Amino acid sequence: MWKTVLIVCAQVLLLAVPAYADSYDLETFLARVEEHSNDLKLVHKQRELAAAEKSAALSGALPSIGVEASYNRNLTDAYMYVDFPASEDGEGGVQKFNINRNNEYAASAVLRQTLFNPIVYQAIKAARQYQKLTDLLYEAGHQDVITFAKKAYDQAILLRGIRDVTSASRENARANYEQVQTSYDQGVVSEFDLLQAEARWREVVSQASESERNFQLALIGLKNLAGIPQGDDLTLSGNLDACPPPPERLPLTAVLDQRPDFNALLWEEKLRETNVSAERAGYFPRLDASLIYRFSSQSDEWRFDESNDHVIAGLTLTIPIFAGGHTRARVHKARVELDQARIRLDQARDNVYQEVESVHLRLNEAHDRILAAEAARNAAAKAFEIADVSAANGLATQLELKDARMVYDQSQVNYYATLYEYRAAYYDWEKATGQGLAADGSGL
Repeated sequence: MWKTVLIVCAQVLLLAVPAYADSYDLETFLARVEEHSNDLKLVHKQRELAAAEKSAALSGALPSIGVEASYNRNLTDAYMYVDFPASEDGEGGVQKFNINRNNEYAASAVLRQTLFNPIVYQAIKAARQYQKLTDLLYEAGHQDVITFAKKAYDQAILLRGIRDVTSASRENARANYEQVQTSYDQGVVSEFDLLQAEARWREVVSQASESERNFQLALIGLKNLAGIPQGDDLTLSGNLDACPPPPERLPLTAVLDQRPDFNALLWEEKLRETNVSAERAGYFPRLDASLIYRFSSQSDEWRFDESNDHVIAGLTLTIPIFAGGHTRARVHKARVELDQARIRLDQARDNVYQEVESVHLRLNEAHDRILAAEAARNAAAKAFEIADVSAANGLATQLELKDARMVYDQSQVNYYATLYEYRAAYYDWEKATGQGLAADGSGL
């Protein structure tokens, strides 16, 4: 009995504990994304991979040291046969001698150093270039993730505004319906007016539910993006009001210098050039030096008897003569890859110019639409206020009131949408020009 009571009390206490809640403005949300974004973690791992590639390439130029030890147990004897010439007393002929012992021990240590190998040198150069390329790709990926996070945050703010508009419209429609119901009960208005007021209220209720659903889905997306547990409440404290004037155009050369993705293509071109040299290095000889220490011993007992140790120093020169055209084919392939990299670089230059011009057009258009949407919202608000007062005094029909409210609601939604479109275009401009907004969103 008491056990059941304790379990019930524990469950009640757990349900009474509220989920963790926090308020995020754009700055704190982006800081959370920086720390918990899986996309950024994947790009960061690519940088670690580049560092490992560099270390592996450097290892080809560094000396290598290896130690080896072995033990053999001879289960049968081995003999050496020697044919001795006959001596004065007539003895001679073939005689055999035991040449092994029960236990054989051996150990060696080898030091090798590459003295000349163009392939190794080109690999080291390529590894450094690849690391620089990866750093630029990380920066470009970082900008993509942060730009996407800013747009997602602002989109959630937009959906919150739409939800608030539809919620206010629902409450207004409900209050109007209740007022018309009272007037109908008093015989002041017709049943047709009552039905119109009810229809408007029911319709707005459905719209409010839909806008609430869209906003909640946006919050779920933000939580996934920033690594916020789905069980936690998420409150957005930002707004869409801050909109700077459209920026001035920048020279294309300045834009290209700031674009990490374009600079990554420049480093890819250098990497491909190095790869051509590396493949051509297959035609050249290589020279390696070695220093070897060897120890051996054998005995019928468990000790080191009949031991030998010696040191050997040597040079090895390897000259490629013919490999069936393998090297020539790889050089040709590397040159084709270099040509492809240069073509992609030219394409990227044209695409950057087109992207920047497109973003400028979007910014100017969205800025003009903000001014027009604001004026339309003010006019619609005044018109709805007049229609609301007129309907209350019986000077306007419910249909006219509904139309006025719909125009007013749509003007508010359009105004919020133009603010979002402008801010989204501004984020794209920052990314297109390689500027990159500050993590706190101070660019806005």
